[in-house]
Amino acid sequence: MRNVLALIFAVSALCAANETGKVVEVSADGWATIVAADGQGKLLRRFAEGDRKVGWAGLIVRYDAVTEGTETQARGVVSAEPEELRQVAEVTESLRRETADKGRMVTRMPNELMPNMALWDQDGRLVMKKDFLGHPLALNFIFTSCRSARMCPASSACMKQLGDALAKMPDASGVRLLTITFDPATDTPGVLRAYADGYGIDPARHRFLTGDAGQIKDLMRHYGIQTLRDDGTIVHNAALIVISPEGRIAYRSEGPSFDAEDVASRLRRLCGTAGAQSK
Repeated sequence: MRNVLALIFAVSALCAANETGKVVEVSADGWATIVAADGQGKLLRRFAEGDRKVGWAGLIVRYDAVTEGTETQARGVVSAEPEELRQVAEVTESLRRETADKGRMVTRMPNELMPNMALWDQDGRLVMKKDFLGHPLALNFIFTSCRSARMCPASSACMKQLGDALAKMPDASGVRLLTITFDPATDTPGVLRAYADGYGIDPARHRFLTGDAGQIKDLMRHYGIQTLRDDGTIVHNAALIVISPEGRIAYRSEGPSFDAEDVASRLRRLCGTAGAQSK
């Protein structure tokens, strides 16, 4: 009986509701002032550490308001800006049609163009394919709660090493790195921000993206990434894809780990300045 009562009290102490509103400001200790979209006035919601660093101020967001005791936390904060949602829906639908048209031959081969995308980065900014054109690019897929040290953590560590190697090459300043989560329900911009910070990632070069689950599923098919949910986790393959400034797939390395120095050299050559630098 006591166990039942304890469970009842625990459930009553934890209440959740979905809310939408415009973020006015976020204080240093994480309290966000939000103007509720339903006309309830201003709300105070506690943001997690990652969301405190995301540029949510001035934007309309959606989140789960979870009350524990006297404190209400905003969990799973994502953009609800109408124009951004429209752009994402447009790209998602276009990519869905393209994926269906390709049938079983979806995975893109070397020299094929990268697919379109519209996803949010770890700063809450909507980014699209056009934002990366003109820059050599290396991208991979992970999910932040991966428990296998040989998979996503190893891949993220290699991406960190790649960023560090590129930082030593002045003529590779235009290279961009990109990591897309295949668990967008969990990996919101705030979660990705905290994850990237944990690896000491340079945000000026390396973006982490999340967003519409359907769009990400199609992107995975185009990049040859497969997943299977099993025993509470996600079983998946891994690859690093190098893309030219023109947006064409130039190189693919299978597996979560790769030689960061070798990939950095490939990306540097794609900048078109490696030959001039060596003269």
